[in-house]
Amino acid sequence: MKKPEKNHDTGLRVLEVLKILLETEVAKKDLIVQIKTNNRVESVFTYEAFLKYFNTLEFAGFNVERDKNKYKLVNALSKTNLTKEEEKIFYKLIENINSLNDKSKEEKIEKFIEKLDKYVDIDLSSKLQEVKKRDNLIYNSNIKKNIITTLKDMIFDNYDVEITYKKDNGSIENKLVVLKEIIKSQDKSFLVFYNPKAGRNKKINIESIISINQMPTKAAEQNCLNSIVFEIYGRLVHSYKLKKEEHVLNVSNNCLTVSNRGEDKDALLLRLLKYGENCKILRPQDAKEEFIALTDKILKNLEG
Repeated sequence: MKKPEKNHDTGLRVLEVLKILLETEVAKKDLIVQIKTNNRVESVFTYEAFLKYFNTLEFAGFNVERDKNKYKLVNALSKTNLTKEEEKIFYKLIENINSLNDKSKEEKIEKFIEKLDKYVDIDLSSKLQEVKKRDNLIYNSNIKKNIITTLKDMIFDNYDVEITYKKDNGSIENKLVVLKEIIKSQDKSFLVFYNPKAGRNKKINIESIISINQMPTKAAEQNCLNSIVFEIYGRLVHSYKLKKEEHVLNVSNNCLTVSNRGEDKDALLLRLLKYGENCKILRPQDAKEEFIALTDKILKNLEG
């Protein structure tokens, strides 16, 4: 197979540098590597040559800034003029990036904002840095948010985690788990983790956590979720709305058979309990036994 001939045109190399800067901030050594691996243009290995390329770009109307060892293209040739309403939307997006409680998604949105900054007539990058600086100050003075930040880092790292937390009945639970996500409900924050031994997800209030330690082992790529299968009857057959962890196994005029995977088991049992005689758990056996024990406990409390 014949290799493509390399182009020795300096102008083409300048355009290749521009294309890279339009995508991301980059150090000169990384620029050299990227140009070197481009089989369409001749490689240039001197920093002096790249300074000439930057000067050429600035002469053409581009503003290249240096932050520590990285170069950043501040503007594109043309910018989009945003309306006041559009400005408010972008600022609100930046203000609420951190509320996603997902480090991977937050980083992607931040990169999107940094990339978009050069194409609009407002300073999105400065607003982003301002919000990040403010959030860092808040985290340093707020224990709860420090915990949330630590949990987000652990979810992103994806290692096994040993967690100790207080259950609703006051007892202490210690498990080796895989952290899944952080969710917010009203003013409370909850941690969802996967328990490999039970084959189910568990949701706990973050304030119930006593200790959490990241283990040296990577979490398994796939989690096997055990299903809890139940039937519902009567009016619920036509009004029941499936949760995101559920799918229908069988349906008739009088009965709906549902398989639930992933939902916190304790929360699921409490929810099914509300359906009274219109619900019956089919399997597994341990879920049936827990459901009966929960019913007996409630009846005993009522008798007392």
